[in-house]
Amino acid sequence: MCIRDSIIAAIIFGFFFYQSRVTRDYVDVLGAAAERFESDIVKWNITIEENTNLSNVGEGYRIIQDKRDRFVKILSSQGIPEEGININPIYTQNRWEDGKIVGYTLRQSLFIISEVIEKIENLALNPNELLENNIFFQSSSLEYFYSKIDLLKKDLLTKATQNARERAEKILQDSPYHPGRMISAKAGVFQIIEPYSTEVESYGMYNTSSRKKDITVTVHAQFLIQ
Repeated sequence: MCIRDSIIAAIIFGFFFYQSRVTRDYVDVLGAAAERFESDIVKWNITIEENTNLSNVGEGYRIIQDKRDRFVKILSSQGIPEEGININPIYTQNRWEDGKIVGYTLRQSLFIISEVIEKIENLALNPNELLENNIFFQSSSLEYFYSKIDLLKKDLLTKATQNARERAEKILQDSPYHPGRMISAKAGVFQIIEPYSTEVESYGMYNTSSRKKDITVTVHAQFLIQ
């Protein structure tokens, strides 16, 4: 077993309390499964901000629009399709000083959905080209998702169920019996966390901050004893 698999296994058994119970009729076990995967979709969240006084609000709007348009051109030059760019309306907030409105803060939020993760990361993490074009962001963050997460969850549930049967067989190995038909099964919540993290929630987790992720799940199963 490699170091990565050992750590994932440790995470599983650290998170979930393993319990087994044998009666005259059935064996009650908790199966578990885990896998590491890499996201194939990135979401780049951006906010552009401009402060104005009371008399030049229109100029503030034009500045934001100009920055936004230049930013979109840079994305296009990097081969990032415009259909993945989502632009929200400009939001205006009063700026106060000594109890009086002295101007406004204009903010516009955008988010880009893309499968070309490397290009998005290069712009977001190394913004030299943006700075050279006088483009500054009030906020900038990346979120990572996986387009085949439903298929991965189904596969993991199958593996956790198989693991439950293997555990039932292990429990009964020194007896003349073996696990038969599964009479009930209940899946736990999915924990999708960053690698080597020990963070979990009772209602499940979906960490979006890391490109690589670990996914774990348990299945509580009962097998008839034969």
